[in-house]
Amino acid sequence: MTDTLSIVDPIMTRLSREGLDAYEVYIACSSGLTIEVKDGALDVFVKSENTGLGLRLIKEQRPGFAFSTDLSPKVIPDLIERVIHGAGATDPDPFVGFPSSPAETPPQLDQFDHDLQRISAEDKIDRARSLEAAARSSDPRIKKVRKAAYVETTGIVTICNHAGLKLSCHKTLVSGSIMVVAEEGENAETGWDYDFSPFFSRLDMGSIGATAAGRAVSMLGARPVRSTQAPAVLPPWVASDVLSILSASFMADNVQKGKSMLLGRAGESVFSPHVTIVDDGLYPGGIASNPFDDEGSFHGRNVLVSEGVVQGFLYDQYTANKEGRRSTGNAGRHGIKDPPSVRATNFYIQAGPVDPNELLSSLQEGLMVTELIGLHTADPISGDFSVGAAGLWIKGGEILHPVKGIAISGNLIDLFGNVDGAGTDLKFYGQFGAPSLRISALNIAGLGT
Repeated sequence: MTDTLSIVDPIMTRLSREGLDAYEVYIACSSGLTIEVKDGALDVFVKSENTGLGLRLIKEQRPGFAFSTDLSPKVIPDLIERVIHGAGATDPDPFVGFPSSPAETPPQLDQFDHDLQRISAEDKIDRARSLEAAARSSDPRIKKVRKAAYVETTGIVTICNHAGLKLSCHKTLVSGSIMVVAEEGENAETGWDYDFSPFFSRLDMGSIGATAAGRAVSMLGARPVRSTQAPAVLPPWVASDVLSILSASFMADNVQKGKSMLLGRAGESVFSPHVTIVDDGLYPGGIASNPFDDEGSFHGRNVLVSEGVVQGFLYDQYTANKEGRRSTGNAGRHGIKDPPSVRATNFYIQAGPVDPNELLSSLQEGLMVTELIGLHTADPISGDFSVGAAGLWIKGGEILHPVKGIAISGNLIDLFGNVDGAGTDLKFYGQFGAPSLRISALNIAGLGT
């Protein structure tokens, strides 16, 4: 992989001669592999490599930014000239700044699989095959596998700035995902699952395949229910999706712009006492875990909600400067083409004490929500939502029948305020995670009253 420090040093030397207030060099390099199998045969095999360089600087309080995907020395002088010229066209901004060089050493994380590059391509193809086989062998009603995929990424990020900050980290990530179709008579339903790990040996393809098959089979024969208000259970994959919408309200830039449903509510008991929300950039094995964020502030564990009480918000350097605070280590980049902004890392609801099976068995009559359709339409400022849903109807603590063709509605604040139980089964789906949550009352629109 690219020797990033050999690229950074001459750029930093050149920038130091330009009479700038401050400057930063960010380099990200990655290599990837995507494998998909279908009916036991290799269907997709794609290797990729990406490199990028982002420059930020401040001249007379005016910020400038430029990027390049070409790291050759011949393009650097022109890139520096462009970013300096661009800064001259921006308005002065006293809040722009970069982190200082830390006195302490970065946190240590075990996020790199040294064996990954030595594992043969055939072994990786076999892992994808094993995923498909696990789903098909789980139940004879699994008739199709739309996609069984193995994906890996190896990356390095290097950040240096004028204040002496010089950080670099390596990371690997492997994942498996599958979409299957179960058929019985004229009924057909889909199911999926996904998981990831920094380490090849820890990715359990058998579990992913069996889970996807189980979800598909459980929905065969689904039908609507009558409109009602009933208790519900949100399993981890559904609760994580809902949490992702709520997460925007914890970003300091949204709070400062008045675009957060939690504006002015720090210190208040807003949610259920069963809800504790954490953002942890050092979470073991987390998809967003790194020693530092995308401008060099160290990652840490930030408790945003403690037993229902809002404790605070997430900051990058810019939003922290606006309020005279320290960055919480939450600067993130959507890609090399964008400067950093406030982003969550591993954002999750803390696990509770209740076995998830007990949460279900405690429902005298209600819904286990297994899918939400159109959740992106929820209003991130007011928290109001009305979305399609599917699930399993529970009666007397037992599954009565699968449900689809319904909608659920409400408000996110109320939804998390009505949590009356949290399971022990915390699981992450990407950067968002949650345990099973029991909701005391949920509005369900179905066939009519």
